[in-house]
Amino acid sequence: MTSQTILVLTSLLGLGLSSVAHAAPEAAEDQPAVEASAEPAAPADGAQSEPSEGTPEAGAVDGTTEPAPEPAPEPEPEPEPTEAAEEPATEAAATAELSAEAEVGVEAPPVAEPEKKKKDCREGGSKWLPKNELDLVCKHPVDYERMTYKPGTGLVIKSKDGRFSMAPRLRAQLLYTVENDNAAESDPVTQGLQFRRARLQFKGHFFNEHNKFKTEFAFSPRDQSFNGTPRRTPILDWYFDFDYLKSLTLRVGQYKVPFSRQRVISSGDLELVDRALAQGEFNVDRDIGFDIRSKDFLGWGKLRYYAGVWMGEGRDYRDMDTFEFMYIGRVEVLPFGMFTDYKEADFERTTKPRLSLGAAYAFVDAGKRNRGILGSVPTDGGTTDTHNVTGDFMFKIAGVSLSGEAYWRQGRRTFGDLTVVDDAGNEVAAEQELPRNGLGWYAQAGYLIPRIPFQIAGRYSQIRRSDEATSSLTDRDEVGGGVSWYFGRHPLKLQLDYFRLWDEDISEGTDRIRLQLQAAF
Repeated sequence: MTSQTILVLTSLLGLGLSSVAHAAPEAAEDQPAVEASAEPAAPADGAQSEPSEGTPEAGAVDGTTEPAPEPAPEPEPEPEPTEAAEEPATEAAATAELSAEAEVGVEAPPVAEPEKKKKDCREGGSKWLPKNELDLVCKHPVDYERMTYKPGTGLVIKSKDGRFSMAPRLRAQLLYTVENDNAAESDPVTQGLQFRRARLQFKGHFFNEHNKFKTEFAFSPRDQSFNGTPRRTPILDWYFDFDYLKSLTLRVGQYKVPFSRQRVISSGDLELVDRALAQGEFNVDRDIGFDIRSKDFLGWGKLRYYAGVWMGEGRDYRDMDTFEFMYIGRVEVLPFGMFTDYKEADFERTTKPRLSLGAAYAFVDAGKRNRGILGSVPTDGGTTDTHNVTGDFMFKIAGVSLSGEAYWRQGRRTFGDLTVVDDAGNEVAAEQELPRNGLGWYAQAGYLIPRIPFQIAGRYSQIRRSDEATSSLTDRDEVGGGVSWYFGRHPLKLQLDYFRLWDEDISEGTDRIRLQLQAAF
């Protein structure tokens, strides 16, 4: 057999193997020694290398031209790709599709993420779990796009499903005071710089928007009654609101009881540096208990109510006691419709008149302090059953704000049996202390200058005992006024005021000047 014939047969064999390799890739992978791209075998007897496949002169050797060999049979058509062969292409297409979605900003759906989340939350559980329980207790992603910051409220964070929200906030009041006691014989002028209030607050809702909460901590020395060591916990408020029924909302926890308007108004939302003299005497402050209320009874837009029961022990109550409580009921009427009547100053400056009228009654059963749930323990111990009544109003129009309250208190003592040591060293019964029965009131007015965040305000307040023979209350008065510059309304403001306070003789009263900076953020 001539060398030319051997060369032709070798070429045909190479083409055949190549066709087989293309037709059955899986077999080719099983036999890596045989590859479609393998070079043909070297020619025998020193013949020249074979030209590339498909060249027109495939049969030319040693410069001579031989008759062309018979054409090789056409390779059989490649079979249709199998499902196994399509998988790599499908995965590649899917990857490309996801990449394309990512490029145009479309979020690709997570692969099996819900199942993984559910599996993680089900650890230790079973098919007997309550319906929808996992939707509540599993992780709830935060909606970063809807996260906002509001001055005075703080950073508002919400979950994507709307079930949870929280807004942390800080508030501080830095107060500088100068006092001149005209009745003092020596050192009549004193001064001091202090953190009047230092608060940390959280508020929001949990599990759904009808379960609301507010938590406020107080850290200033005065907030904690600091006297070498704190005498109060930092928990100022901690309560929950359940407002599934707008006309019957439940609040439970420790908070300001809804008795007098100016006491419920936040100390950060006042026109002057602090509250009125009479308010300090007749308010009932904070207690632990519950009430039912409505901010808009029956949706009329003109009526609110509050009715509740509290422990009657004041803030930080922690002991067991008898069934003696404090009971309060309050009603508010807004004849011109709802408005922001629990913030002093008329920032809106609208020409539409707005008016809120309120009245409340409180009964303290066997109160252990001389002002019900506030004040000091009477010298003889014992308790006081106290009736408290108040009426108030708030009126706003075109930057003008008018407000006032009147108070009445009547108590009946049950004297105690405490003893004291007299000057001779003998233990004797303590003097029986009379209840603090009397009246009080204040009237206040403010005006915000048009187009300027500057306000002027004034106030007069008075306390009067009902009867000297039956009351231990002392007559007192205050009169004064001040100015406020609102850099950012109440959340950021600087206030300066002056007051004269006196007991019986105004000439022997105390002059007080206060400068206060507040920042809430």
